[in-house]
Amino acid sequence: MSLDKVKIAKLLMNVRPRTPAYQETKFVSEIFKHPNYASLSEPEKAAFAERLVRLNIDEHSRKPFDLFFPSHSLTAALADRRVLDLGCGIGGLIFALGDRWKVREFYGLDVNKDSIATADLYAQRHRVYSKYTFVQGYAEKMPFEDDYFDAIVSHDTLEHVRSLRDTLHECRRVLKDGGSAYLVFPSFNFPFGGAHIDHVTGTPFLEWFFSPDTLNRAYQEIAEGWGEDLNWYRSAEDTEGNWAIVKGGIGVNGTGYRDFVAAVEEAGFKDFEFIKIPLLKVSETAIRHPAVKGISALVSPLLANDRLKDYLAHRLVFVLHG
Repeated sequence: MSLDKVKIAKLLMNVRPRTPAYQETKFVSEIFKHPNYASLSEPEKAAFAERLVRLNIDEHSRKPFDLFFPSHSLTAALADRRVLDLGCGIGGLIFALGDRWKVREFYGLDVNKDSIATADLYAQRHRVYSKYTFVQGYAEKMPFEDDYFDAIVSHDTLEHVRSLRDTLHECRRVLKDGGSAYLVFPSFNFPFGGAHIDHVTGTPFLEWFFSPDTLNRAYQEIAEGWGEDLNWYRSAEDTEGNWAIVKGGIGVNGTGYRDFVAAVEEAGFKDFEFIKIPLLKVSETAIRHPAVKGISALVSPLLANDRLKDYLAHRLVFVLHG
């Protein structure tokens, strides 16, 4: 790889530079390391956790997971079932939609211990812990028995896992025969931050022109100049994934349509369905300005081309059948 490509990528990133800023609706996992949180007393931390979960519930209520599956009734699919939310974070999706979907038992799995503790505290405070269970663990090695779940849901998680193939093998293992997994995640080539470089730059479309390795190197060089005041955002460990080694924060990572389909087939799922969700269709912009959905609809026919799915889908949306 030419060093010039890294320099060019950095130059373009710095046209519209960004740094992670403390926001209670963003960087939720990282925020537990921020001095604003660390300096709180235990009662204040509990109150903060309550507020954080409520904000997350509001987000999932306002833009529910169902929007990604317009031709499916998730209530019909999940009612009276044992369901796993893979990458549950602080539990907002579970608390917002568990009752709506009439889920019998809803489990949440997340790698971040602070997120799990926050979700668990909320469940105990609101006396729903008999229905909702939160577990810390890795997607690549889930702490559940074989054939344990009737269904799996996952929102914006699979682009972060250390090994996509291992994760999908685990999904198939814990999913009962006849069960389904409803998965939503951005393509690496999603032009507005699919690789999560939007945490360091507002320059769009860079994923279309630079390799993951180039972007990751440029990202890391920029992050190294941030200073100690952004230590709360940095990861405490190196994470080896299919795309790159992530050394700071979320970093540059992700996957694409063809790689994902190959991993699904390798994992042993019976079949899968790809659901076409064109750019902007399920977005904050479309929620505020419904007319945008008309523009988005013009893109939809292009998603019949496998090569364009990574570039023109708002999210890669799959239903996998076990």
